[in-house]
This record gives sequence, C-alpha cells and structure tokens, in this order.
Amino acid sequence: MATIKIDSLEVKLMKKLLIGAFISFVLIFFTSSFTTTSNKALLSNATSHIASINNEIFNRVQKEQIYRDLTITMLYPHVKKAIETYYSDYMTYLPHEDPWSYEFIKIDKTPGKNYNYTIVIQVLPYVGPHLSVGKDQITFKIGLDSVKLEKFEHLESYELPPYYQDIIKKKLP
Repeated sequence: MATIKIDSLEVKLMKKLLIGAFISFVLIFFTSSFTTTSNKALLSNATSHIASINNEIFNRVQKEQIYRDLTITMLYPHVKKAIETYYSDYMTYLPHEDPWSYEFIKIDKTPGKNYNYTIVIQVLPYVGPHLSVGKDQITFKIGLDSVKLEKFEHLESYELPPYYQDIIKKKLP
C-alpha cells in the first residue's frame, strides 16, 4: 500500500523553494551593492524569479487546500453519522464536529490500478459552545461506489462541566 503523508511533500517543496529564493535574493542584493549597473538587471531578474516562485507556492498550496476541502466535503456526512451512532449510547444530546478540525492521519491506496483507498482521520466532537467530549479516530474504506466505515475508535474522553452533566446517559469509556 502506498501511504501519503498529507502536506509533508508540499511542506518540503515549499521550504526548498523559499530557501532557494532567499539565497538568490541575498546573493543578488549583496553583489548589487558592489556594482550597480549590471546588477540592476540581475536584481530585477531575481525579483521576478522570486515572484514566480511565490506564485508557484501559492498555487500549489491553494490546490492542496481545494483537494483537502473536497475530501472533507465528501466524508462529512459519513463522519457525522459515525459520531452520532457512537455517542447515541452515551449522550441524549449528540455532539457535533467541525470539518475544519479534521486531522488526516493517513491515506492508503490499494496497490494496482484502482480507486480504492483507506482514510484515517481524527475528530474532536463537541457539545454546546465547543466543549470537546472526546477525541475519535475514524477509518473509512473508500471506493468508486461507496464509503464504508471500517473502524471507529474513541481515543480520549473529556469531562463536561456540571451544567452539561444532564445530557450524559452513561460515562464515556
């Protein structure tokens, strides 16, 4: 299985591009202080090169954000259902979760030419004004025609304040 670490490749690329742009800028800046005429053109080229690199980084980050948001949008109803199913045994008022807080733990692609994936995410369900009730890890098997809940793990439980104790049916594990 191929494992993709979300953002790690993009972060490395961004660091390399920024370091390269910074080094180019510093070299041009210092050499331009010794000679002015010929290095003005170099400085202009370096400035446009840096702008081009910044544009490339912005476009890559923007594209990655779109892919992440699209994945979350497609998973959202399945995450919501998994949380409601789990917490219905423990609470009378079911917690919510915010898509912006989803943390992708890993994405595995089934080997071969197919469209089958396993996605593991962590979520922090909450009640009321964002009072976290726990931390959960949810694993989905995804194919072209289905999204199936493979595993729901309740990792941590958080104590609710006294004024929210009336929504608890039984204590979370």
